[in-house]
Amino acid sequence: MKTLLLTLIFCLFNLNSSEIIGKYQIESNRAGDTLELKKDGTFEYESRGDSCYMWSDFSGTWELKNDELTLFHNYSFQEETTEYIEKLDKFSRDFVIFEVTDKNGKPISEFEVKYSINNEIQIKKTDKNGIIKFNKYDIESGKNENVGIQIKYLTNGNETSESTTVNGNSDKITLRINDKPKTIEKREKYRFSYKNGILKSIEFPYVEETSTYKKL
Repeated sequence: MKTLLLTLIFCLFNLNSSEIIGKYQIESNRAGDTLELKKDGTFEYESRGDSCYMWSDFSGTWELKNDELTLFHNYSFQEETTEYIEKLDKFSRDFVIFEVTDKNGKPISEFEVKYSINNEIQIKKTDKNGIIKFNKYDIESGKNENVGIQIKYLTNGNETSESTTVNGNSDKITLRINDKPKTIEKREKYRFSYKNGILKSIEFPYVEETSTYKKL
């Protein structure tokens, strides 16, 4: 009798798992997101908001327990190699102090920085304290206030070039360099309810509010 009961439970669990397999689409006027649950226990999600700049795809594995669907998304990313901290003083000066340090705050000397706007360029190297003084550029009111920064540094022993922009009115800019960035492993869990062939988001950061998905 006990064996028969366990068999029935196992069959019911597999039946529910089989029913949920397929492709679902969000019910939304602003998005066309789809979620495909595959037989092998994997999924593919296509996030399709109203702007193509926000589109993204990701995949992982899924699990169904007691009418709750859980998506597991494993991914990795590398730490940022540079960080720019800009500061405006109460009383502005006609020069900007540019400081370069490692990730622990230790000054980096003899580090070359190109500071430019349009065709005007200043190229200098840091002193023993990791400091450079650049003359500020005259920026007309209402014009683009960004100033270009170009640098070269080592990342895990390999030379890296970087171009970015900073506020030309900044009085102090600190550049922190992480020359040995680590790879970070992440595991996210997303939760949905499942009932009568309909999925509803419970905890899912890719939608702004509770969303419903219907099977295609």
